[in-house]
Amino acid sequence: MKFLIGLLLLVLAAGAGFIAGDRTQEAETPTVTVTRTVMRTETERDLAVPPAVLEKREQILRAAEDRDYEAVAKLADPDGFEYTFGGPVAGGPAQYWRDRAAEGEDPLAVLERILRLPYTLSTGHYVWPFAYDKTGDQLTDYERRLLGDLLPGGTIGDTGYLGWRAGFQPDGSWVFFVAGD
Repeated sequence: MKFLIGLLLLVLAAGAGFIAGDRTQEAETPTVTVTRTVMRTETERDLAVPPAVLEKREQILRAAEDRDYEAVAKLADPDGFEYTFGGPVAGGPAQYWRDRAAEGEDPLAVLERILRLPYTLSTGHYVWPFAYDKTGDQLTDYERRLLGDLLPGGTIGDTGYLGWRAGFQPDGSWVFFVAGD
């Protein structure tokens, strides 16, 4: 008798397990996959820019971030660095930039900012920002947004971009940081 009761309990348990398993098998577990694409421009690692230019650019960025006028000036090419269209200033580029800062401009903040923008290659020079050799009708809306308030009056005239710009020779020499024409 115990045998029959045990067999009956075993059959009932197996049946209950089969029914429970069958119902569980029909249930589906939804899976949600989220994909996110992130795009960014990394001019620091741009293989088209010579390593000497990228290295000098990085040194200038660090000094400009620190607002160290003397350190930034020391990174300029000693032979003919252009920093003003008005001729040399007593005290050199560092003094000129301090004078501009005293008048309400912040050349080193602008330098830092333009060196973080894309560049252009113009007449053998690597120049930041990219708008250096463009006229107003050549800029896209996206490029205008990138430049933001670097554009005087929000536009570029027929002569091109006249805001602060920095140029480098392929050997890494920093040859100009000027504004205006």
